[in-house]
Amino acid sequence: MIAEAVAAVALTRGPVAESVTQRSAIISFRTTAPDHSFVILRNGARIDAGTGVDHVARLTRLTPGMHYTYSVSTGSEVLAQGRFRAAPARAARFTFAVVGDFGSGNENEAAVASLIESWHPDFVLTVGDNAYPTGSDEVLDRDIFSPYAAVMRESAWFPALGNHDVKTSGGKPELDAFHSLGNERWYRFTWGNAGVVVLDSNTSVDPGSPQLRFARSSLALRSCFRFAAWHHPPWEPPAASLSPGLRRNIVPLVEKHGTQVVFEGHLHAYARSRPHHGVLYVAVGTGGAQLDNDAAKLTIPSARVVQGRFGALRVDVAGRAARFRYQTVDGMVRDDFRLNCS
Repeated sequence: MIAEAVAAVALTRGPVAESVTQRSAIISFRTTAPDHSFVILRNGARIDAGTGVDHVARLTRLTPGMHYTYSVSTGSEVLAQGRFRAAPARAARFTFAVVGDFGSGNENEAAVASLIESWHPDFVLTVGDNAYPTGSDEVLDRDIFSPYAAVMRESAWFPALGNHDVKTSGGKPELDAFHSLGNERWYRFTWGNAGVVVLDSNTSVDPGSPQLRFARSSLALRSCFRFAAWHHPPWEPPAASLSPGLRRNIVPLVEKHGTQVVFEGHLHAYARSRPHHGVLYVAVGTGGAQLDNDAAKLTIPSARVVQGRFGALRVDVAGRAARFRYQTVDGMVRDDFRLNCS
């Protein structure tokens, strides 16, 4: 009798910490075969992640600002280890990365992911076009989960959707793969003394729309640092189909409520505007997709433009001071500016 070898269960996605707040977090991952899986914290707490191939463990009663180490297990077999930080409840030191237009699955994306990994950020904020060309399920491993596997095992993940992400079923594959806050298309989260509003610029912001109602209420919430993120720059040429709605209905809100920085993508370049009614618009569309010179088409003046270079934006917050550095994969810091909050 010949015994058949049974393939060991392995991970194909994750683990990744999502929807991280001061008191809760989600750890999600996918396995090669159906199994009953768990997330085990260093203190011995064992959280059921369900059966099947897609697993979700919901962690509660976290301590704000604490670093947690965990392992992913099926029975007695440990599949992976990871760590994350619960969101601090008040002003603290933390680092986050902003990256967009990255999901190409090529060596340029891998180089940017390695750069971000070297920063050990508390979280990664994406500004869309996470998976080319159409955000279909079959490219998510190649475009997101494989190149960012090491980053995801130590940094929380907060994505925004770009136009390529919604070309398949309106973005359903990515919405199914990730577990963001709110309705997942638009949401708000806080980290220390920073509030971040994430919008879906593919979806209507016309008067009466659900997203505009959300934007009005969430952008009005107070925090020391006030950031927003979405994919399409509102200051594209007037012919751009989505920008007029953003300019008419969202820009007045970020100006009214004192948003300091809007992070965006779509332009495959880095561009930081001069202050426009008190707001900086920073495009970081250099995560791996083919670069372009579309930054020249912006309709407000730029303070700094970097074209032809792959990279990401690093943000370091320490109390009421924040430093923003755009670094390219050759190690050069090509933009460096600071803000204080009040």
